[in-house]
Amino acid sequence: MDVSKYVGSVFLKVEDIKASGPQQVTIVDVRQGQYGKPDLMFDDGTRLGCNVTNGRALAKAYGFDSDDWVDKEVELVVGEIEYQGKPQESILVKPISPPVENKAPPKRDEPNDEVPF
Repeated sequence: MDVSKYVGSVFLKVEDIKASGPQQVTIVDVRQGQYGKPDLMFDDGTRLGCNVTNGRALAKAYGFDSDDWVDKEVELVVGEIEYQGKPQESILVKPISPPVENKAPPKRDEPNDEVPF
């Protein structure tokens, strides 16, 4: 029987990582989450809302397509970020799997002021 619904949220909190220490997990999916941020789904059944700091770290290592983040191993640690101008503890994602090549941001169409007739 899956007892996850009886043990609280599957979303990781800073306290979870503090209690257990750094964790190594594998990203199994990236889904649209709440508040306009993606949710990272891990192989142990837990989730983490991906803040800008973690999104940048993952994009730097694995590219700007979240499909390329799947099956990558990462370490979750407690660190400090700046939020609304103040330092705040947060879960930080540190890439473990080797970075991928060709991880440039997607090209955007250049603005074109010509009017088609």
